[in-house]
Parts: sequence; C-alpha cells; structure tokens
Amino acid sequence: MRFEGIYTPVITPFREDLSLDEPGYARLVEHQIAQGVHGLIIGGTTGEFYALTHEERLIQFRLAQRVIGGRRPWLAGVNHLRADEVCALAAAARDAGADGLLLGAPPYALPTGRELAQHIFVAADA
Repeated sequence: MRFEGIYTPVITPFREDLSLDEPGYARLVEHQIAQGVHGLIIGGTTGEFYALTHEERLIQFRLAQRVIGGRRPWLAGVNHLRADEVCALAAAARDAGADGLLLGAPPYALPTGRELAQHIFVAADA
C-alpha cells in the first residue's frame, strides 16, 4: 500500500446512554470523504478505542467498510494493552476489509526497539 495525501481519524460519536451513535458515525465518515480526504483512520486513538468494548470496535470496522464502500482506503487502529487483543483486532480488521493497520506501542509499556518490532510482526501475522 502506498500512502499519499491526508488520512484523518474518525472520532466516535456516542448517544446519551453512551452507546455508539452509528448514524452519527456514518455522517462523520461521509463528511470527511466529501471534504476530500485521501483515507480514513478507524478506531485510532482519536476514535476513543480505550472507551469501547471489543464488539463496539468491531462494529466501527464493519460500519466504516460499509459506508466507505471502497471510495477511500482506511486503516484500522488495533491498539490494546494485551497482545492477544491486538491480534484479534487485526484479524477482525482484515476480515472487515481494512486496507492497513495503525498500531503503536502498547500503552504504558516501554518496549525496546526489538520488542516493538516483534509486536508489529505478531499483529501483521494475525
């Protein structure tokens, strides 16, 4: 995949009961596409991944794929404290149609360069 242009993160709108506002999410995705972004980041740190359940994160991936519909590439944020969750999210992102992954160092961890590379390889293999 070749990255060109501007990739913007999609925030996660919530209803008053703190459930995902799926129509609001779809509107945000459509707005960013209409503004001419070259790609979108789904479930990144701006997407409040830390406040969502595993299932809600999967909903984000599936909803993004449905709304984007191939009009733009999208990256799935798969950050988590646990490596097994990162792998599960990476596999779910692939299955949902993500064009790539956005992955950082595990929060609160201080991996060496080699450990960080291994973390990335494990996620990519998933």
